[in-house]
Amino acid sequence: METKLYTTETIKLAGKKKVTPSEVLFLKADVNYTEVFLQDGEKVIVSKTLKELEKDFINHDFFRTHKSYMVNLHHVTGYQIHEGLLVKVHNEHQVSLSRRRKDVFLLTVSKFKSGLN
Repeated sequence: METKLYTTETIKLAGKKKVTPSEVLFLKADVNYTEVFLQDGEKVIVSKTLKELEKDFINHDFFRTHKSYMVNLHHVTGYQIHEGLLVKVHNEHQVSLSRRRKDVFLLTVSKFKSGLN
């Protein structure tokens, strides 16, 4: 798995709002909207589904942890696989990890982290 370290490419969210993938911590689905959580604490609500946005972010080291969440692997600081499945993002957020995606997530994170070292 080849990792792209912080590209300057931008992704259009809505209207004139664009973000670089490196500044996005994670995305959270909310019915037909998606909340995009940024490093600076800003939260952008986009009128696109997570499935639509996944196409843009998947090639920038993002992983779909759950039907409602997609995380930036650069910002994953840990995970919990006992007493509930959670992924820790940027030391202040926790997102759900589905049972079905747990094994693939662990493998992906392992490969990703070893590719950075």
